[in-house]
Amino acid sequence: MRQNLARALAYMSDFDDVVRESDRALRDKPDQAVIWEQRLYCLSYHPDLSAEEIFQEFVRWGSRFPDPLTDFSAHDRNPHRRLRIGYVSPDFRSHSSRFYFWPLFCNHDKGAFELFAYSNVEKEVAWTRLFRGQFEHWRDIRGVGDEAVAELVRQDGIDILVDLCGHMQDERLGVFALKPAPIQATWLGSAWTTGLKAIDYALFDPFVAPEGTLTRETVHRLPHSFMVFQPPLETADIVPPPCLENGHITFGYTGRSERLNHRTFRVWGEILKRLPEARLILDYASFAEPKTQNRFRDFLARHGVDTDRVTMRRSPKVFPALNDIDILLDSFPHGGGTMLMDALWMGVPFVTLASRPPVGRLGLGMLMNLGLPEWVAHTEEEYIEKACAFAGDGLLLKDLRLGMRERMGNSPLMDGPGFARAVEDAYRSMFGCWSRGGSVD
Repeated sequence: MRQNLARALAYMSDFDDVVRESDRALRDKPDQAVIWEQRLYCLSYHPDLSAEEIFQEFVRWGSRFPDPLTDFSAHDRNPHRRLRIGYVSPDFRSHSSRFYFWPLFCNHDKGAFELFAYSNVEKEVAWTRLFRGQFEHWRDIRGVGDEAVAELVRQDGIDILVDLCGHMQDERLGVFALKPAPIQATWLGSAWTTGLKAIDYALFDPFVAPEGTLTRETVHRLPHSFMVFQPPLETADIVPPPCLENGHITFGYTGRSERLNHRTFRVWGEILKRLPEARLILDYASFAEPKTQNRFRDFLARHGVDTDRVTMRRSPKVFPALNDIDILLDSFPHGGGTMLMDALWMGVPFVTLASRPPVGRLGLGMLMNLGLPEWVAHTEEEYIEKACAFAGDGLLLKDLRLGMRERMGNSPLMDGPGFARAVEDAYRSMFGCWSRGGSVD
C-alpha cells in the first residue's frame, strides 16, 4: 500500500513524500520484488535526489543477491567464431522499445552472430511474430523460474547475454544475477545501471554517459548514439509550425507525468511569463481525467504557471497531435526518450537540459547526433532563455521542421546498419577481452 502511494505521488509529479512512503513500504517488506521494482523506478525520476543517492539505491538492491557460482572453464574462448548472443526482454511486442529493437535485430550479421531470444512477453501480438522471424532461436520464458531460465541459457551455450529491460515492468534480472553466461550486458530498457555485480557492461554513448557516469557495470560507449530509431510505417504528414498561422508560439510536452516536477513547472512558468502570448499543451494519458487535471492545475499554478494558457488532453494519435506544437519542452532531471524521437520525426524541435547522466542526457545525445547542439541548455536559466529565443524565430522553426526528417535520415539516429555494426564490434571487444583474460576490463 505504501509503495502504491509513492508511485501514485510520482505519477502526479509530486515527489515531496515519495521517499518517505517508499521507505516505509521497504521496512515492512524488505525483500518484496515488486516494491523494489517500483521504488527504483520512482527514485529514478526524483527531482531532488542526486545521481549518487539514486545510484546507491540500485547498488543496495543488487547487493542483496549472493555472488553466483560459475564455471566457464569449458566454454569455447575462440574470439573469431560465430558468437551466440541472447537477448532477454518482455517487450518483443507493441511496446515503444520496438522502434529501437527492430533496426538492430534486422541488421544483425546473422552469419557472424547466432541470435537467441528469451521472451518474457505476456501475450503474443503481430509484432512478437515479426521479432520471432529475426531470431534463429526463440525461447518463451514467461512463467519459468529464474533458475530454470539460467540453466536453459547455459545449455544454449550463450556467449553474451543481454538485458533489454533494466528495472522496467516484467524484468528478468534475477536470471542475470545467476550469471549463466560468461559475459552479460544491459542495453536500452530503463537506460541506467541495473545495480547487479553480475552484469559486466552497459551499452551507452559518449553523450549520454560521459566519464564519471555512475554505473555498477563497465560502460561501453558506442561511437555515435546508443540507440537508433525506426519510426512507424505510417505517420502524419509534416505541416508548417502552427505559430506562422495563429500568431503565437505553442510549447508542448507529450510524455509521462512522473518525469515532471516542481523544477520543470517553475521553469515552464517563467517561460510563459516572458512570452505572454505563448501557450502550453500537456498531452498524455495522465492529463485526460478531469480530477487529475484539477490537481495538475493547482500544482502548476503554485509554481507560477498561468493555467489559463495550458491545455491538457490525451490525443488518440501521437503524430498528428504534434502538428499543434511549435517547440517541445523536455523534462528534467530525467529527460524524455521516445517522446523526443516522435517529435523530431514530426519536425518539432525540443529544448533539453543536460542533467544527471545517463537518463538526463538522452535529449542531448539526440541533438548532438543531429548537429543541433544549440538546443541544449546546461542550466535552468539557459533553458528558459533558449526556449524564449527560439520561440521568436518562426522562420528558423519552419526550416527545421520541414528539413528534420531528412536530417534524421542522414544521421546516426536512423543508421540501422551502422548501429548494428557498432554493437557487434562491442560484442567482439567484450568477448575478446574475456577470452584473453577470463574477466572484463
